[in-house]
Order: sequence, then C-alpha cells, then structure tokens
Amino acid sequence: MSTHILLLLLAGTALLGTFIIPGLIRDKLVSLPIIYVAFGFAIFNLPLDLPLMNPEDARLDRQLMEYITEFIVIVSLAATGLKLDRDPSLKNWSSGLFMLGIAMPLTIAAVAFLGWWWVGLAPASAVLLGAVLAPTDPVLAANVQVGPPNEDVPEDDVRFGLTLEAGLNDGLAFPFVYLAIALVDATNVRATLLEWAWWDFGYRIGMGTLMGYLIGRGLAWIFYRFKQKMSEVRDTEIEAGFFILAATLLTYALTELVEGYGFLAVFVAAVVSRRSADKDLDIEETKADQLESYEAAEQVEQAVLGIFLIAFGGIIATGGLYDLTLNGALVGIALIIVIRPAAGLLSFLPSSLPWVEKLAISYFGIRGVGSLYYLAYAHNSEAFPSIDGVWSIVNFTMLVSIFLHGLSVNPFMRWVDRRMGRAD
Repeated sequence: MSTHILLLLLAGTALLGTFIIPGLIRDKLVSLPIIYVAFGFAIFNLPLDLPLMNPEDARLDRQLMEYITEFIVIVSLAATGLKLDRDPSLKNWSSGLFMLGIAMPLTIAAVAFLGWWWVGLAPASAVLLGAVLAPTDPVLAANVQVGPPNEDVPEDDVRFGLTLEAGLNDGLAFPFVYLAIALVDATNVRATLLEWAWWDFGYRIGMGTLMGYLIGRGLAWIFYRFKQKMSEVRDTEIEAGFFILAATLLTYALTELVEGYGFLAVFVAAVVSRRSADKDLDIEETKADQLESYEAAEQVEQAVLGIFLIAFGGIIATGGLYDLTLNGALVGIALIIVIRPAAGLLSFLPSSLPWVEKLAISYFGIRGVGSLYYLAYAHNSEAFPSIDGVWSIVNFTMLVSIFLHGLSVNPFMRWVDRRMGRAD
C-alpha cells in the first residue's frame, strides 16, 4: 500500500469515527480525543513506511500544522459564539471575564517565569511558552461547554464561563505571542514594550473587536434579507450552515487584512450576528437557522479535528517528546494541576459564585489545538532560542490535558451538577 493511500485511509477512518464513536462512548469515561490520539500513536508505531511529521524542524510540516490548526480554531470559535444564549453584559458574562482579565495574565506570567527560572529558557522563549499555553482550547473543551443555541435548559455558570473563556482567550492571548516575537531581537526593551502596548495589544484587539461587530451586524442583515427575497423569486434555499462557514472565513480574512485579531473578530461576529437576529428580526425560522449554522460549524470542526488528532498521535510517536526534560514536564504538569486552578480561584475572589463552580471553572483549563497553532505561528515568524524544547513541553502538556481532562470531565461535571442540585 502506498503512503498516500494509507493516509487517505486514515482520514476516512477519522471521519467515519466522528460519525460513529460519539454515540458509543456517551457518558463513558473515555473521550473521542483520547481515542484518536491513541489510534494515531499506535498506527505510527507500526513497522510501516509512514511519513515522519516533525513540525519542530520541518518547515513544511510546521506550515501545514499552522494552517490546519488555524482553520479548526476559527470554525470552533464561530460555533462557540453562536451557542451563547446570554446577552453580553458585565453581569451575565462575569464568570468568563474574571478568567480572562485575571487568570489568563497570571497563568502567562507564572508559566513564563518557570520556563525561564526552572527550565532555563531564554526570556523570549519563556514568554512564548506562557503565551501558547495560556488559552483554554475552544475545540477540545467542548465537553465542558454549553450545548446548542436556544436550548430549553438554562446555561449554568460553569459551562457558560468555560465557553466564554474559550471563545475569547484565543484572541486575547495573541498579543503575548507577539510580545515573545518582539523580544527575540529586541535591543531597546522599553521601546519594544511601548510599541507592543499600543499596536499589538491596543490597536489589534480594538480592530478585531470592531471588525467582528461590524461584520457580524452586516452578515446577519444580509443573510436574513437575502434569504427572504430569494425564497420569493426562486425555488431554492440558502443553507444557513453553508453561509456561516463563508461568513467565518470572510470575517477572519478581512480582519487580518487590517491587522486586527481574526480569532477575536470571528467570535465577536458570531455573538453579534446571533444577537442581531434575535432582536431585529421577526422570522420563525431564525432559531432553526441558528441551530443549523452551529451544527454545520461543529461538524466541519469535528471532521478536521479527528484527522488532526490522529496526526498529533503520530507526532508523539515519532519524536514529539524527544527534547522533553524532567523540568519541562514538571512545568506542564504544574500548569494543569496547580497554576491554572490557583490562578482561576484567585480570579474569582471578587465573585459570588459558589466555591464548587469556581473550582470547576478553574480546573478545566484544557490545552489543545490553539496552543499548537500559536507555537507553529511563532516558530514560522521568528527564530526562537531552544524552540525544540518549547515544542516538547507544549506537546507533553497537551497530551496530559487530553488524557487527564478527558478522563475526568464526565465524573467531575456530574459531581458538580449534583452539588449544585442540577439533574444529571
């Protein structure tokens, strides 16, 4: 069997598994990402002539990883924004905003410090490590997020907070990735920080938010008006799922063209378009269209994710942890079981949430696809010192997160729901 035929077979297996496996493992201890990573690891350990995937050293593999993970994340962010039922406000969104405004910067600082002091990374590489490991992944954290839009079941603070955090922090972690890139060749640190503060932090966040708002409003208006007019003159149907994928790609690309943060814009546009449809339109099919849009985005995301996770298992099997040191592994473990939970609990000191819910939100800091995108992007942009060690730490942290969080999510969330008096 030739290599490309075997790879097509693996892709077909991943897509078929996405259709079959979720129904088989519902309410089971194991999760779909665990199965895919284990399958990829097993396949790439067989005595077969398979291509070596090495994003640490191979530019083509790294570029491919950047593009694939970028696509997965933007589609996931669109789906995440569409399924939030609460209107944006400081009160409604407080559970996620505490994590974004306090826990994420604390996590970045703690991991960067350990990367520099404990692992011995150069300052730029240590900041990069903190930045890429900061976001809660919007893709792999789906099991602890709210369900589809317009569900009759109210959104609890744990699932809503984790959904909101995962939707926003991929865009808000980007400035710190740019800070790491800027520090590599910085000769005047003060000037570098000033430029970073007004451009990478201020302008790009502001532009991403503005573009997301404007495009979200415009696309919602276009979709529902155009759908009505077309149904009157032609026997055709504009599929909401097809439209949301086109809108997601347009939002991301247009925002990146004006150098805003496309991840942030995609999430904001999804939230705004959802709110615009709910408030401005009196169309009976609106809720059905929103559900169709969400399901289409989720299906595309899950299909590509399955292929990626098998490939990630292959990366682990073919040297993805080769440069991992004991200190680097301890940093990854400390992030998952100490730093993230502690930062989360500290961020909730001003909150009136029950401690059970604070603990749950703080614990589920799932690391995944977004971290690998940021790392591939940064590595393609600049020559970081000790970058192979950073790759190994990130690969290891993601692997531990997939297994630890994947195995604990169902029993932990059932325990939280029981403590809060919610039905299973």
